[in-house]
Amino acid sequence: MHHTRMSACLMATLIVAGCGAAMATAPATGHVTGKWVMEGGPLGPGGKQPAERPMSGTVTFSVAGRQRHGERPRGPDLDRGNLAPGRYQLSGRSPDIVEVDGRTIRESPCSSPASATVTAGQTVTVTLTCIVP
Repeated sequence: MHHTRMSACLMATLIVAGCGAAMATAPATGHVTGKWVMEGGPLGPGGKQPAERPMSGTVTFSVAGRQRHGERPRGPDLDRGNLAPGRYQLSGRSPDIVEVDGRTIRESPCSSPASATVTAGQTVTVTLTCIVP
């Protein structure tokens, strides 16, 4: 009977220790949040520069030495989770900013890319700004 009780106590101790170790591990990915805005554009009434305004389109997250990580979002709020730790370059394309070459119209990349350093278990906040003439 004494061995059974010791085995049960040892098993309970191992289970509790295993649960504590599982809870102590940090997530292997990080999160980028923020906004995507446009600055500049044609002067408004009274010759005033337009205010900063939200953009929509596609944001690309790239890591140096690797292919594109993914493209999101299609609105002004940046919210990309499950990114491996590292330094990412963010760039955007929007149907609001286009290049016209004869009959060809294509979305133009933003002129002001941003960068974000992602750390596991952390959220980094960035602003991606497209500056237009």
